[in-house]
Amino acid sequence: MNRIQQAAANWRKAGLENDFVFSKVMTDPEICLEVIQSILPGLAIKSIKPPRAQEEINPSNDAKGVRFDVYTTDDANNHYDIEMQVAESPNLFKRVRYYQSLNAFASYERGENYNYAHNSYVIFICCFDPMGLGRQYYSVNKRLNQDPAFLVWDGATDVYLNVTSERHEVPAKLQTFLDQIAGRSGGQEDAFGLKLRQKITEVKHNKKWRADFMRMSLMEMDHQYELDQAEIKGRNQGIENDRLSLINGLLKQGQSEDEIIHFLTTVLNLSDEQARAYYHKATTKD
Repeated sequence: MNRIQQAAANWRKAGLENDFVFSKVMTDPEICLEVIQSILPGLAIKSIKPPRAQEEINPSNDAKGVRFDVYTTDDANNHYDIEMQVAESPNLFKRVRYYQSLNAFASYERGENYNYAHNSYVIFICCFDPMGLGRQYYSVNKRLNQDPAFLVWDGATDVYLNVTSERHEVPAKLQTFLDQIAGRSGGQEDAFGLKLRQKITEVKHNKKWRADFMRMSLMEMDHQYELDQAEIKGRNQGIENDRLSLINGLLKQGQSEDEIIHFLTTVLNLSDEQARAYYHKATTKD
């Protein structure tokens, strides 16, 4: 299968768990609003501004920039960043902290008192259990270390959803959403599930979005190939350095060329040609 065929196959199998498809589906204002309402029912959100996909945030020229999968604000001007996270990452929590800082950055308007800063919500939808506790829903706010029951409310909330959990701890609409991502039958037969599937079908039949996805996939393949080649080169260089160091060590022990060649061919299973090439390199001055 060539690269173009692989990209086409990736598009055919891409579902809501794919961040490209996810972003396109979530730019539907009705769907995005229903998802946020089901994740944060206590906010009583009435409306949101049109969600923006792949929102680029660059706080300054020398700071690390990011792309939010989906970004929007609600009728109370609360700020929302919603991310699809497929692969586990050891730096997830620090990444969320940075995303939260950038999301909160937009909540502070120049010249305004800090009291008027709007609330900021960063929501990560994870295809794994980010906390390892088996729950579907985790929310994080600041707590006082000396009294964990004391909430230090600074307006920032992190939410993690565990797609893999089947505990059914969340509202029905959110359960349907998670089931759709996971490919479970669950509650996908309800009205919201039908709306999600119709939107996914609409996305997958959009020729422009298919072309965009294909182009991105090919770029990712090229980038991965370059990374793989660099890794192979680095690994080979490491092997070569180890073998040259070994030869130098044997030379210091007083072993002859024939003895070293014999060692390399019998112990390291190198060919005679490879062994002599390594010996020549180790004994030749630059």
